[in-house]
Amino acid sequence: MSDTVPGSDVRSADAAPREQPSRPWLVAAVAAVGVLIGANLLLARVTGGEALFCVARSDCGAVHASRYAMFLGAPTAAWGVGLYAVIGGLALGGLPARRWLAAFQLSVVGLATSTYLAYLAVRVLGAACVYCLLSAAIAATLSAALLAWRPPVAPHRSLLRAGPLMALTTVTAFATVLIAAAGFALGSSP
Repeated sequence: MSDTVPGSDVRSADAAPREQPSRPWLVAAVAAVGVLIGANLLLARVTGGEALFCVARSDCGAVHASRYAMFLGAPTAAWGVGLYAVIGGLALGGLPARRWLAAFQLSVVGLATSTYLAYLAVRVLGAACVYCLLSAAIAATLSAALLAWRPPVAPHRSLLRAGPLMALTTVTAFATVLIAAAGFALGSSP
């Protein structure tokens, strides 16, 4: 059975309204900045040079040369580029409920990872890398912007309700830090 009246553009009264994906351009723009920053760090890592605006022997160099610059065999910057690119792509494609939830949870992964890496830089390495701090700020901005574009809550989308969303976000952040810690521990030199 069709949900439109034959010969017209009008939906029948019993047809469920279709969800129209929104395109939060701010989310896509912030994610693009994250991609550019990550690409800058990735290029420096691959070429063995310094990231733009970081001088030799700076805190950026100390972090860039540390064991925390690699995660599970790939540069941490590559992981960041991929994460920000996926979030940006989701935003550009529109964010109906399921894709919004994926983008939001990815932003939480980015925020938890960036915060953990900033902690490691400051507390373990004794360095304050401006790019680490900027990445954490970008991830926080993405999370906040995505919350601003949160789709309307419907009864069949319980994960979008405040309580379940907070629980899922907490579990995601905690699991991210545990995975990051395990990944860095496995990748450390004996």
